[in-house]
Amino acid sequence: MELQCGPYTLEGYSRSTVETYVKVQELNISFDVGKCPMNLVHIPQVFITHFHGDHSLGMTYYIAHRNLAKLETGKIYIPAAAEKDAHQLIRCQAMLEGARRDYELIPVEPGMEVTFRRNTVMRMFATDHRIPSVGYQVVETRYKLKPEFHDLPQQELVQLKKSGVEIVQPTQLPLMTYVGDSTIKVFDWHPEIMDSEVLITECTFLTDEHYEEAAKRKHIHIKDLVPWLPHIRSRYIVLMHFSMRYTHQEIRYWVNHWIPEEYRERVLLLL
Repeated sequence: MELQCGPYTLEGYSRSTVETYVKVQELNISFDVGKCPMNLVHIPQVFITHFHGDHSLGMTYYIAHRNLAKLETGKIYIPAAAEKDAHQLIRCQAMLEGARRDYELIPVEPGMEVTFRRNTVMRMFATDHRIPSVGYQVVETRYKLKPEFHDLPQQELVQLKKSGVEIVQPTQLPLMTYVGDSTIKVFDWHPEIMDSEVLITECTFLTDEHYEEAAKRKHIHIKDLVPWLPHIRSRYIVLMHFSMRYTHQEIRYWVNHWIPEEYRERVLLLL
């Protein structure tokens, strides 16, 4: 499925227990890897939230196919707590195939950030799930003219810059957040994610009968998301990871049932 969120094209699929990945064309990255469809093989950087199979099963396939295509080793960012076992998984798969694998795993923890393109970093934050997991936020630094210089003519600004005066200041813009799997606690822990232009979050359960199941399995129920909507300043709110218990028609029905009308224009569904 493809969603247009302003300047960003999200290409992906997400169903709980089946497969989840979100490729962001303009950033040339993928959040999670699912079963690694072929359109992810050429993506040079993959950010895996956790190692439940629906989010990570395609990691070895991604590595193998990049090797086979003689592509530069892809960077795979993973929760640090899973690093040792992830290496073992890759090596065991390679041994079974009688192959050699070139790959790069980069362990990350909440609070870290890595530069993955010019003027842009990926920040990691903690999510609340049943196994070690992290969420990711894309933050771009832009340089804007300081307020005290706004009324000066261009020529004077050029002269000030040549004389060594710092006329611009850095401004950080949160472009996109990918929550992965979590309970609703993630919004309380990290209010900064609600400032992202695009917020991509799981919303696994939708009906009253599954409310207790959401808590048990550490997923978000849409009923718990609704009170946060007035605080979410994102222009686009992308809901994903719906349970296989629901058909597409039922998902749309229950989302419209729970989401107040004034927020519906901003809410998109990744199915």
